[in-house]
Amino acid sequence: MAQSAATLKEVVVTASRVAQPVTDVVADVSIIDRSEIERLGVSTVGQLLATLPGVQSVASGESVSVYLRGTEARMTALYVDGVRVDSQDGLRLGGGVPWEMIALNLIDRVEVLRGPASAVYGSDAMGGVIQIFTRRGEAGFTPYVNLGMGSLNQKTVDAGFSAVQGGLDYALTFGREQSDGFDTRPDLVHTPDHEASARQSSSVRLGYRLSPAHRLEVTALNSQLDSQYVPWGGGANIKVQSDLTTASLGWQAQWTDTYRTRLSLSQSRSAKRDSAPNDFQTNLKTALFENNLRLGAGTVTAVLEQRQDDFKAEASAWDPAFSGVRTQHAVALGYGANYGKHAVQVNVRQDNDSLFTSKQTGGLAYGYTLAPNWRVNVSTGTAFRVPTLEQVYGPYGDPQLAPESNQNHELGLRYSTPLRSFNAVLYRNDISNMISSSQTLTTCSAGFFCYYNVGQASIQGVTLSGTQRMGPYHMRAALDLLDPSNAITGKTLSLRARKTLTVGVERPVAGWHLGAELRAVGERFDNAANTIVLPGYALLSLSASTQLAKDWRLVVRLDNTSDTQYQPVGQFANPGRRFYTALQWQPQ
Repeated sequence: MAQSAATLKEVVVTASRVAQPVTDVVADVSIIDRSEIERLGVSTVGQLLATLPGVQSVASGESVSVYLRGTEARMTALYVDGVRVDSQDGLRLGGGVPWEMIALNLIDRVEVLRGPASAVYGSDAMGGVIQIFTRRGEAGFTPYVNLGMGSLNQKTVDAGFSAVQGGLDYALTFGREQSDGFDTRPDLVHTPDHEASARQSSSVRLGYRLSPAHRLEVTALNSQLDSQYVPWGGGANIKVQSDLTTASLGWQAQWTDTYRTRLSLSQSRSAKRDSAPNDFQTNLKTALFENNLRLGAGTVTAVLEQRQDDFKAEASAWDPAFSGVRTQHAVALGYGANYGKHAVQVNVRQDNDSLFTSKQTGGLAYGYTLAPNWRVNVSTGTAFRVPTLEQVYGPYGDPQLAPESNQNHELGLRYSTPLRSFNAVLYRNDISNMISSSQTLTTCSAGFFCYYNVGQASIQGVTLSGTQRMGPYHMRAALDLLDPSNAITGKTLSLRARKTLTVGVERPVAGWHLGAELRAVGERFDNAANTIVLPGYALLSLSASTQLAKDWRLVVRLDNTSDTQYQPVGQFANPGRRFYTALQWQPQ
C-alpha cells in the first residue's frame, strides 16, 4: 500500500529542496517507494497517484490529468530527478504535465508535496509538487527482468541493472509495453474501433564520487508513446506520436561540515505529432545554483535559478504556425529548523519573467509537538503560474493575460506510532486571475475560443487519512471532502469530486501477500455550467503476490472487479474489468 509521510522513518527532499527526515517536515507530504509500486501491481502513474490522499486522477483515452487538492491539472509541477517537466500542447488547453508519458518501470520513488510551493519552485506549483526519482545504483551488481501480460492483450517487458563499484554508481532501465486498447468513444462510429497504444522507455542514472566531498551525477530519460484518439464526430482515428526526453548534469560539493552546494544544468523536451495534423514541441532549460548553510539547529538555503522556456507549433489544417520564447530569473531564500518541540520553515522567492512583471511568493510553516507521537502544523503560502507561450502567442492567445496566483492556508494534525498513524489536514486555497477560454469570445486572432482571465476560485477541503497494523493485517484509509467552486458564479469546478474515499487492506496468507482496495468517487460535473453530471462510482481492486523461488516473484492484479460502468470524462468510456499478471526476476 502507499505509505504516508507520517509512518516512514526516511528522508524527503521535495518539501524544501533540503533533505529532511519525514518526521521533521511541517508540510503535507506522501511517499511511495519501489517496493510499494511492485506490490500494488498498478499499470499507470495515474493509478499510482490516485492511491494517495488529496489526489484525483482522470483518464480520457491515453491522456491523464492529475488534480492535487482540487486545483487545475496544470497547477501541479512535476520534476523527474530534479528536471522540470511540462507541456504546452494546445490540445491540453492551457498546458500541464503529460502524465501518460511517465512509464512506471522507470520509477524508484515518488514524493508528493501538497500545497503551494512557488516560494521554493517558482511558477506552476499552485497545487503542489510531485517529484519522481528514477532507479539508482545500489551496492553490488543487481540485474532484473519483469514480464507482464493482461487484459486488452496488454504485454509488458522491462529490464535493467544497477551497481556500485568504487566511487561509481549507475543504473540503466529499459521497457516496452503495448495494448490493443478499448473503445474509448462508443457513442461515435470510428475506425479502428479500439484505440491501441505502444510505449518504449529508458532511463540512465550515473554518479561518480570524485572525493568524499564531491559528487557528479548525470541522468537521462526517454519515453516514446504511439497512441490514437477518436476525432470529434467520428471517422478515422487520429494517430499520435509523443516523445518525452529529460537530461541533467549535477555537481554536489560539501565544502565544510556546515556548507554545501549543488549546481545543476537540466533540460526537458515534450513533443507531439499527430495526423490531424497537430504538432507541438515544448523545451525547458534550467540552470540552478543551490547553497545550504547549517546554522545550529537550522539550515539556510539560497538559490539562484534561470529557466528558458520555448514553444513551437507547426501549421495545422486550421491554425497557423507560431512559436515563442521566455526567460525567467529567480532568487530564493529559505530557512528551516527544529528547536525541540518547535519546527519552522520559511521561504521567499522572486521570479522575473521576460513577458510579465516580477512575482514575489512566500511560505511560512510552523509545527509543534503536543505530546509524544502528536504534532500540529499550521502554514500559509502563495504561488503563481504564468500563462503558457501557447496562451500568449497562439491564435487563441492574448498577450495581456495576467498570471494566475493563489494563497493557501492550512492546519494539520499528525499522530504516528509504529503500529498506527493518523493525519488530518484542513485547508483553504483562494485562486485569482484563473485562465479559461470561451467559444464566444472574439478578442484573439482566431476570433473564437479565446483565452481570458475569468476571475476567482475558492477551494476548501479536509483530508483525513490513516494506517493501522492489527496482527497480520495492514489497513489504510483516506477520505477527501472538497468544495472546489468558482468564486464568481458559485458553480463547482468541473471534473472534481466533492467526496472521495479510499480503503485498503493487506495481509500475508500461506506464502501470498493479498491486498484489496476500494475507491469511491462522488459525482462530478463535466462542464463549467454544472449542467452535465457524471455519476459517482466505486471500484474494487484485488492484488496478490508471492515469492515463487529465491529470485522469482509473481504479482497478480484485478482492477474494477465488478466490471462497473462509469464515465471518467463525459462521453469517454472506461476499460471495464482488467486483469494483469507479472513475473519478476531479480537475484537475491
